[in-house]
Amino acid sequence: METQTNSSNDTATDARTKNLTCWRTATSPQCLRVETTNEVHLFPYGYFEHAKFIRQSGKDVVQIQFQDRIIMVKGKGLEPLCDALERLAVERIRLRPEKYEGLGKSEGIIEDIKINKNGESADSKNTEPS
Repeated sequence: METQTNSSNDTATDARTKNLTCWRTATSPQCLRVETTNEVHLFPYGYFEHAKFIRQSGKDVVQIQFQDRIIMVKGKGLEPLCDALERLAVERIRLRPEKYEGLGKSEGIIEDIKINKNGESADSKNTEPS
């Protein structure tokens, strides 16, 4: 006789955990998927040039440079994200949905993502429509 655990609780927990996670890693992703509020961008790792971790005024910033785009990721606890970029293991990054704010405090939180053309200032263009 087989005993099954309550898989519906496990499924709900897995779904909630996925919603709380601002980035996901994989063994060898081909590209970085960047999800902003209204857009999805795919950046092939073949064009990855540089990543930089900066801690300023109590916030973490990860700057990711691809051939002609710079992705600025701001939040808290982002050093592990930079570590995963070192291995080219980040599959997806996205903003934390507002409804989950305050949950999962042990994880890194992405509060803002901006994608700029190389050479533009970080504040000159936001990916959100005006």
